[in-house]
Amino acid sequence: MAAKERQTIDLEQGWEFLQKGILKLINILEGLPEPQFSSEDYMMLHTTIYNMCTQKPPHDYSQQLYDKCRESFEEYIMSMLCMSGKLEVKRSFI
Repeated sequence: MAAKERQTIDLEQGWEFLQKGILKLINILEGLPEPQFSSEDYMMLHTTIYNMCTQKPPHDYSQQLYDKCRESFEEYIMSMLCMSGKLEVKRSFI
C-alpha cells in the first residue's frame, strides 16, 4: 500500500485558518458568545499546525508560525494591559 501524499499547506492559507482559531479562543476568554472548541475543531487546528511544521523545506513553516502566534498573543496581552491601565505601571519600571 503506497503512502498517501499530504497536500502542501501554504503559509497564508494555514495562517488564515489558525487566526480563526485564535479569534475564537480570544472570544471565549473574553466571555463573548462563542461555542466552545469541539474535539473536531481542536484536532483540525492541531493537525494544521503539525502538518505546516513538518512539511519538507521550503514549506516547513515552524519559525513563521511561532513568530505569528507569538505576535498575535503579544498584541492581545498588550491590548488587555492597555485597557486595564496596567501598561502604565509596567512602563514606569522600564
